Amino acid sequence: MIRDLIGRIGPSFNKDSGAPVRIALDIGTEYVKAVYVELADMGPRVLGVGRARQDYANMEGGAVADIGGVTACCREALEQGAVIAGVKAKDVVLGIAGQFVHGVSRTVERQRPRAEKPLTIGELRTHLQDAQKEALDRVTKQMRERLGYQRLEVELVNASLVSMTIDGYPVNNPIDFPGRNLEFSIFMTFAPLVHAGAMRTIASRLGLNLVGMIAEPYAVAASALTDEACEFGALVIDVGGGSTDIALVQHRGIVATKMVPMGGRAFTKGIAARLHKTLKEAEQLKLDYADGLGDTGIGEVIEADLGIWLDAVLIALRDLYTGTPLPPRIALCGGGSSLPGIAEALSSGKLVGSGMFSQTPEITLLQPEHVNGVSDPKEFLRRRQDVTPKSIAYQAAVLQSTHHFLGGTLRA
Repeated sequence: MIRDLIGRIGPSFNKDSGAPVRIALDIGTEYVKAVYVELADMGPRVLGVGRARQDYANMEGGAVADIGGVTACCREALEQGAVIAGVKAKDVVLGIAGQFVHGVSRTVERQRPRAEKPLTIGELRTHLQDAQKEALDRVTKQMRERLGYQRLEVELVNASLVSMTIDGYPVNNPIDFPGRNLEFSIFMTFAPLVHAGAMRTIASRLGLNLVGMIAEPYAVAASALTDEACEFGALVIDVGGGSTDIALVQHRGIVATKMVPMGGRAFTKGIAARLHKTLKEAEQLKLDYADGLGDTGIGEVIEADLGIWLDAVLIALRDLYTGTPLPPRIALCGGGSSLPGIAEALSSGKLVGSGMFSQTPEITLLQPEHVNGVSDPKEFLRRRQDVTPKSIAYQAAVLQSTHHFLGGTLRA
């Protein structure tokens, strides 16, 4: 059920400012990033960032494959970040991604029996619970059919109230408003028990208080898009190491997310297999090529795999397509998006030829400065791959207030 997002233990505080501090933990395929965020009255501020490289076997398809290995890597990033920030923290918000993470938006209409009575938190919570149960049953059935299991435990990871009207009147905070007819859109993220349970186990082993889990494409879409992109629609595509995560934004809300189990690591494997290199050597060749130092042989291998990657993205987009043309704006981020050819593939005629777009999409390369609502005065987060951890940091800051409804995350 929906609960107020108050930690089970009190938050840590910055001794200098007295403000609470929270950790945003981005467990990526290649790196773990731990962002220490001060929840100051003047707005959230990044105090420090720790990074640790994952062992190759720790992650698969954007999901945890070795709990012990990932925990050790997280501990390294946390300790490094704590030294830089000058403060330790216990409350953590985890980014969650991977091919089996499923995001869906649902619009719900309800009539209240007593229109003159002000809406209470308890009543709103009841309406949200009903919507979540209906969505959970539907998503569980879909995932069972997709994976071929008669029984599969799926759980709600988080839920966000995206928009709400009372008798047609839009409200940002619905509490205490009278009215009869409620209409609200709620975005929900679901994951198999094994995936979400692994994340909880990692937080527990690290001695952290898990405040919530955030779907990473949702975090980026909710934090980094312009007003125009929100108003007229956009696709957010985050190319990570193990997966490519997609969020569809329409009608000023996040409609759905989709994860493709192919990211930057797939290109590394392609180079290793075709040029008979170790994975470490192949990774370096890929990075050199991205920096303009590669030879034509590397380019040919990457170009061939780009076609496979684009086909996989098109399959995912087909699941998001409802007959209405997809938005002609694509916001691109993630470490894998720096690979030459990624942006060009997304603006190629193949997308328009798919019939899902009415025109060639306009590509925007997101940078950390595009993430709104959280300051980074010492510029710890400067690269394109830092967009996601900074977006998770913003969502972690949003969770500080139980009175923040629209755009905030409510944990099940």
